[in-house]
Amino acid sequence: MDIRNSALESAVVEVLRLRLADARISQREAERMLGLGHGIVGNILRGRTALRIQHLELLGPLLGFTPEEILSEARGSSQIPDDLFARRVASHVVDELLQRGATVDSPILATLNS
Repeated sequence: MDIRNSALESAVVEVLRLRLADARISQREAERMLGLGHGIVGNILRGRTALRIQHLELLGPLLGFTPEEILSEARGSSQIPDDLFARRVASHVVDELLQRGATVDSPILATLNS
């Protein structure tokens, strides 16, 4: 499912911006630390590159979050409408995380799947 240009993607990107600022890590520093090419983090934050779970998996250890946590934080920190689309996106993300071996008993997964 494509979340590009959705309220959920915008909220996640905003939380990523805040996490980078709180960690006092520049976009370029993050790219160097993660072995990414120049401009990749900036392109994600500006919406030029669609946000993917892989991006969250890369940035998570650096900024201290799991994909489930950042999605939960994004949903809780913005005015994302509780509509069918937002629930479908959350469900898709949960399904992908479960396929990757995430635990079913995670309270964050339970929150996202509701």
